[in-house]
Amino acid sequence: MTDWINAPVAEESAARVRGGVLIRIRRRRQTRRASGTVAVLGALALVFLPAPASLETLTLNLPKPPVAPAWKPLPTKPPVIMAQPQSRPAERITIYTSDPDVVIVLVADGGEE
Repeated sequence: MTDWINAPVAEESAARVRGGVLIRIRRRRQTRRASGTVAVLGALALVFLPAPASLETLTLNLPKPPVAPAWKPLPTKPPVIMAQPQSRPAERITIYTSDPDVVIVLVADGGEE
């Protein structure tokens, strides 16, 4: 039953089997190398990529606002003083004529009569 293990195998068949095994071994090595390379590159990317900025560094530092000018009232025009009438007694000048029925009365400063 185990006599086939010791049976001679043709060299051509043995070479084909060895070639197939070596090809599989090479593919496995290439796959392991590629996956290792991808893992190393991923780890390097995680190491060298900048970390997300903390909230303190994201705040905006505004410059100081400009100093407000001192308040100065607007210049006012000098008040216009209107002439107002003053109440005082009217000045009267009475002129008597030769005719006793005619008397001339001159009144000044808005007085009445």
